[in-house]
Amino acid sequence: MPGEIYKINDRIRAILQIQEVEGRGPQLMLNRSCPEMVTELFGIEVPEINEDIIEIRGVARDAGSRSKIAVKTNDGRIDPVGACVGMRGSRVQAVVNEITDERIDIIIYDDNPAQLVINALVPAKVESIVMDESARSMDIAVNQDNLALAIGSRGQNIRLASKLVGWDLNIISSEEAEAKEKVDQTEFLGSLMESLSVEEEIAEGLVAAGLNTFDDI
Repeated sequence: MPGEIYKINDRIRAILQIQEVEGRGPQLMLNRSCPEMVTELFGIEVPEINEDIIEIRGVARDAGSRSKIAVKTNDGRIDPVGACVGMRGSRVQAVVNEITDERIDIIIYDDNPAQLVINALVPAKVESIVMDESARSMDIAVNQDNLALAIGSRGQNIRLASKLVGWDLNIISSEEAEAKEKVDQTEFLGSLMESLSVEEEIAEGLVAAGLNTFDDI
């Protein structure tokens, strides 16, 4: 891990991995920077994880700096975030101490990728999301006050959120989102009028009725 120095006889926790090295065969490697390290540490500190009451559904990590983990409960009476944090933060602090004060964001997992993104960007407030499912990308609009918070230092926050969700995420301001929506709407109206040979009033009526794509029509 960045900044860590190991000495002979030090006791360290790590993930044991087997790697095939050409000409040398399988090698045992100790890895502290992989996402599995965070998962296993929480498994040690949070009994509910080993009891399958709480699941860690995803981990995104910049080793030594910041991690995001998405957790889900299989028992509606249990708060998965509270269980992972522990009394007065004792459980999460034990994990943080093991990985050199790495910041850990614990968020609620959601099957809906848009809601998962919203959860992952807290405390930044998301104004709107436009999804492109074929490209697995999202344009996420936030107001100007939340722009820097959503992006994070050197883009770390949005990068980790993207890795956690598995979609390409693009942060834009609310003003940019409104302008883009108007341009897209104008282009779509033009396409409607040309493809269906209809007047502008009819095209606008179709859009006003909620028919925003040719598939809808």
